[in-house]
Amino acid sequence: MKNAKMTICLVVVYVMAVVNVASAAVFTLSDQVLMLLDDNYVNTSVSIQTTDVAGPGVVFDVSYPGAGSSLYWVSSIYDGGGSLTGIDISKYNAFALDFTLLSVNGQENYSNGGGPVIAGALINLSSSIYAYQPQVLDFNDETRVVSTTTSDADVIKLVGFCLNIPTWWYQTSPSPWNPNGNTVSILVQAAPNAVPLTIPEPGTLLFVGFGTLALRLKRR
Repeated sequence: MKNAKMTICLVVVYVMAVVNVASAAVFTLSDQVLMLLDDNYVNTSVSIQTTDVAGPGVVFDVSYPGAGSSLYWVSSIYDGGGSLTGIDISKYNAFALDFTLLSVNGQENYSNGGGPVIAGALINLSSSIYAYQPQVLDFNDETRVVSTTTSDADVIKLVGFCLNIPTWWYQTSPSPWNPNGNTVSILVQAAPNAVPLTIPEPGTLLFVGFGTLALRLKRR
């Protein structure tokens, strides 16, 4: 299942949403909802540790197995619990998250190797599996960014974020990233001026669960 899923994702990974949301309704994820993300989509060799810290935001410590890799951490209809799938988002035009780079390989700089990473708020569209609006997190530039991704979807099939090591940026050899593995820590929190996603009441969750199951069976 994972292999088939990866093949499809490679086709759509370059689908980046064009953002023009000055007057649009934008939703985001609260700390409680961020903790419900549970599907390591595309690349299962990347490991992740999630910590709901004091104050706003959730810290994600992401361990990559080599110099270049990607994380797509989501709630989806394809794997995991799918806690956020089936929720009506038809009244929203976009999805946004706030990202802060905390450390790379244990340091608040690149003294242990590493470089900029790409983060993005990831959401399904009606015509493709997902899209994200990429933002660069860099200790030499911006360490905090907001990614806002437009979507015309009516319901959630996949939602979360990506955090990718873009080794293709570097023309130097060897890459500044450690070929034996790297760890990136980020703080993800609700985007400012966006509406936190409302989780359905328990009675509604049963109905949503049936809808999600139907989507899963249809895909298989």
